[in-house]
Amino acid sequence: MSLTKIVLISIGVGILAGVVVLFFSGGFLALIFRNSYEVKNGKVFYHAAGIGLSEVTGADAETFKEMKEGNHGYGEDKHGIYFHAQKLPDADRDSFSILTEASYWSKDKNKVFYGASVLPGVDVSRFRLLGSYYGTDGKSVYGVGRLIEGADPGTFELVGKDGTMAKDKSAYYRLEERGHMQNGEFISDEEAAEDPH
Repeated sequence: MSLTKIVLISIGVGILAGVVVLFFSGGFLALIFRNSYEVKNGKVFYHAAGIGLSEVTGADAETFKEMKEGNHGYGEDKHGIYFHAQKLPDADRDSFSILTEASYWSKDKNKVFYGASVLPGVDVSRFRLLGSYYGTDGKSVYGVGRLIEGADPGTFELVGKDGTMAKDKSAYYRLEERGHMQNGEFISDEEAAEDPH
């Protein structure tokens, strides 16, 4: 057998072995890169995908349960509702809902939350999502849970495919940043102020 054939067979066997290892370790990788809760030694922990465990301080291990399995990161116990390792301030359990699949947005009858933060001054009854990253109550627009100063709710719309970009009658937005488009690239107002040209 020639040296070339031996090298090619060795490479093929190596590639096949790599595929087999990836296939059988897929369950392990999926477990590592998914958000979930774990009750261990009388304590509750939140497993952030790819980061590790954080204790959910104050959570009751006996009554704690994950609200929806998957990448939500919401849990509850007899004391309240949690997002990741943080308790949502005064969340109303009876009216609480997660607004979208795999989302940081949630609300109850009194408040809208982004993660564990409360959005101040939001009209909860009128609040609706504009994709995964934006929301509005008709008076204001919020990007990743932050008020976008000056955004016009009446003309605000998503642009692009990934849902991170939006525009209204006077500006473009990338998540919570305001700016403009220049040669097909988003330039935030902050970046424009720093650039003297």
